Amino acid sequence: MLDIRVESFLSVCKNKSYTKASEELCITQPAVTQHIQFLEKQYDCKLFEYTNRELRLTKAGELFYKYAKNTKANEEIITRKLQEIKKENKKLEFAATLTIGEFTLAPVLGDFIKAFEEYDVTMYVDNTEMVLHMLQQGKISFALVEGLFNKADYEAKLYKNASFILVAPVTHPLASKKVVLLEELKNETLIVREKGSGSREVLERGLFDKNYTLDNFKNIIEIGNVNVIKTMIKSGIGISFMYKDAAQEEIRKKQLAEIKILDFVIEREFNFIYLKNHIGEVELSMFFSFFKHNIK
Repeated sequence: MLDIRVESFLSVCKNKSYTKASEELCITQPAVTQHIQFLEKQYDCKLFEYTNRELRLTKAGELFYKYAKNTKANEEIITRKLQEIKKENKKLEFAATLTIGEFTLAPVLGDFIKAFEEYDVTMYVDNTEMVLHMLQQGKISFALVEGLFNKADYEAKLYKNASFILVAPVTHPLASKKVVLLEELKNETLIVREKGSGSREVLERGLFDKNYTLDNFKNIIEIGNVNVIKTMIKSGIGISFMYKDAAQEEIRKKQLAEIKILDFVIEREFNFIYLKNHIGEVELSMFFSFFKHNIK
């Protein structure tokens, strides 16, 4: 069980308030204060400070938070591991961001389940923000992510490099050109993913590097599902940026067209990530090895 004083620290970090932390933990506010004071005395440093009446972590507090958060997540994993001893099958829960989960992993998932039949497998598919949250909370053992994240916070292994492309209807005037310029897209209706999506962040970062924003386009439509976006493109509603993995089948069948942009070429990493100091690192290496050697 995680030390109650560390639980108090994490709750104060989450709520930015001693009072709200005491309510969440069902203990008195003086008890929360004593827990924080104990930790500060134990490690001989200040963990919190008030800046403009707002409770903030000190530099020492930020470092302690990083390790305390990982410790709590590992406690969740240990609890699951201990419970598995009573069962015939082990439990494996992991997550993938939307493009990877729906398109990149789908062809090999059946083989993965057969290869590790001693596990009861659950795969969650969500946007990057939610997947990272699940990992930080210890709800999953590992994740395959397409979006941007802080590599200092995780152990990361390169799964593959992926092209981020522009997709349009096959009848679109741009589809007949060998290459286009980013400037030529300003009058187009652009369909984008929701905020929190790794694809959305990759697009916005790429545009920013070219001194563009989404506001430079005539119309923006926000949709949270890649398959819906592809259907809308086929219907001539707009064009969209997405990872090539998500559209390669439709491009091969000539249902969608890839538009090559001369001055806007983006390639990003798909990464296999897990928490630092994970207790099951040997096991995780097995899973990574399978995915790495079974890319389709």
